[in-house]
Amino acid sequence: MAEPARPKSNLALRLLTAAVTAPLIVLLLYVGPPWGFPLVAGIVCALGAWELFKMLAPTQRLLQLWGVAASSAVYALFAVERAQAFATLGMILLSCAGMLVVLAQPEPIERAALRMGWAVAGPLYMGGLFATTALLFAQPNGGSWVLLALLCAFWSDTGGYFVGRHYGKHKLAPVVSPKKTVEGAIGGLAAALIGGLLAHFWFLRELPLLDAIALSLAAAAVGQAGDLCESLIKRSVGVKDSGTVLPGHGGILDRSDAMLFSAATIWVYVALLRP
Repeated sequence: MAEPARPKSNLALRLLTAAVTAPLIVLLLYVGPPWGFPLVAGIVCALGAWELFKMLAPTQRLLQLWGVAASSAVYALFAVERAQAFATLGMILLSCAGMLVVLAQPEPIERAALRMGWAVAGPLYMGGLFATTALLFAQPNGGSWVLLALLCAFWSDTGGYFVGRHYGKHKLAPVVSPKKTVEGAIGGLAAALIGGLLAHFWFLRELPLLDAIALSLAAAAVGQAGDLCESLIKRSVGVKDSGTVLPGHGGILDRSDAMLFSAATIWVYVALLRP
């Protein structure tokens, strides 16, 4: 019996979108105004939160609006370093407010607890992780730290795609993402390692070689886990993509899921472990 034909790849469309957006991001990181990248990251955070809460609660407009507003508030609290003293209090208040939002619209009652959990966790997921990109950008040579996070995530995704497509045999997480393979994950780590080496030898020379190797591998591995987390969310609610805003890539959340976890990993290194 002949194998069913594979669906045509949208690789050309993905590459075209990347060719347009990548230079704009680099320009924003290196020649844009100092407020430019944090502002754009905040807007992208709000769009990602809208996609997330549209998936999680498609009929709950109040909760969707809450998700965008609360995620933006968390982003603002954490993205501005001098505001972090208020972040803990802010998160407590936002958590209480999120639960009250669900209480105000309790139907369907059998899923109210799930919505209440996301009303608290969703803004931290979106706003908190997006804030790590702004915190990286605020560092000396911050554009290069953000660029490293982008390379670790996006090159890992690209390397994983090509290696998995041609050599993938062993499923990585078949229940969550049936197309991802162990071989693809390894290929993604190798591609991210190239990004770490480029950082050390070219655009982030203050990053020691061994640190560059370990950090790029760790950021890519955690980023791959972040990608699987978003895949689990989508599979649980029965959607293929979080949105359609990026041709060939899906939604904002589809494109930023791994990057958010990679950026958070690099922020931990910068804030706590950097010599």
